[in-house]
Amino acid sequence: MIGFFISHGSPTILIEENKWKDLLKEIGKEIKEKYNPETIIVSSPHFISWTGIHYIEKTEKLECIQDYYGFPEELYKYCYDAENDVELVKEIVNLSNGIIKEDDKWGLDHGAWIPLYYMFPKDKPKIVTISITENSPEDHYKVGEVIKKAVEKLNRNAIFLATGSPTHRLDLFYFKIKPKPSKFDMILIDLVKNGNFNDILRIRELYPKEYEAAMPEGDLNTLYMLLGYLKPKKGEILGYEVPWAGVSMVAISFYD
Repeated sequence: MIGFFISHGSPTILIEENKWKDLLKEIGKEIKEKYNPETIIVSSPHFISWTGIHYIEKTEKLECIQDYYGFPEELYKYCYDAENDVELVKEIVNLSNGIIKEDDKWGLDHGAWIPLYYMFPKDKPKIVTISITENSPEDHYKVGEVIKKAVEKLNRNAIFLATGSPTHRLDLFYFKIKPKPSKFDMILIDLVKNGNFNDILRIRELYPKEYEAAMPEGDLNTLYMLLGYLKPKKGEILGYEVPWAGVSMVAISFYD
């Protein structure tokens, strides 16, 4: 099995000449050709529950949410809806022992739909979207394990897509500092290359100064969920860049 941790970037990617969306297209094309998944399970750092309970959308159609404000009007012409894998959603909830509950108030926020827009523009797979919480990395890892059990029980051909940026210091963007890789990014990339996935789960504990300086988007909780889902044995860096001061973009594939 395979899964991905991919940065979604700024909504301005929709109207820019940007190599990152070309990379997303290439990754999506390869996924379609090699795996042709029925379902993409996506976790975005912008879908967050503050109750300690993870929410998973149950509606038949997942509506596009343009959850960004003050951007050029042209950006609001773009959207991406998708059919939900309702059967898989119900199975995930049934196996979760109450840690995941159904919800009908969310859809696909820009952290989910912008990558999907470029990766799967046609012949869309079904999508399942699940929230992060403020809970621990271990909690998110367990949620990933539950999702995997449901996928296996239904014999789904599914791929997990976690999104977010490892360095997300938007405050630095305004100080016009020259973009450069953060120490935290280099640590994370080395851990992936060396297959130290247990250390990724403990990265905040092992590297507290570098973690706090980077302020990872969503506390990397989407990535922890992916690790629980896949229990990877190998990781590969597909892309990395620092487009702005304080913001990094990464694309990583993980294999079990």
